[in-house]
Amino acid sequence: MKYLSYITKTLICLVIMATLSSCEEEELAFEVVASPVLAVFENTVPVEAGNISVTATFYDLDKSGILDNSVGIDSVPISGLSVDVFINEATLLGNLVTDGSGKTTFETAATNLQGSSRLEWVGEFDGQSFRIYKNL
Repeated sequence: MKYLSYITKTLICLVIMATLSSCEEEELAFEVVASPVLAVFENTVPVEAGNISVTATFYDLDKSGILDNSVGIDSVPISGLSVDVFINEATLLGNLVTDGSGKTTFETAATNLQGSSRLEWVGEFDGQSFRIYKNL
């Protein structure tokens, strides 16, 4: 009998705690939006080599044929796209512009990375900003 009273009190406390600690919907500090471009990276030279070289190709995804399986999504290279390369969200390493096939290559000495393990490719396309992270 005595134990039944403790169990009942414990269950009542747990129900009250669960009710009072329920989650409320809160707004995020920032809105997450899909990138307006697709970046495909290749030719990464390891940092251990003393220099780093990363080639990126930027595409605009034409989704007009998404419902037609014979068409699908088309990747259109973006030429003339200006892209800034950052580390640590604030240190600008360089500005690049894509060529006619949407490609650009970033090269720098490994010492310029200041110990960072990723590059941040930042730009704007069709009025929408983007930031794409590439781990090294």
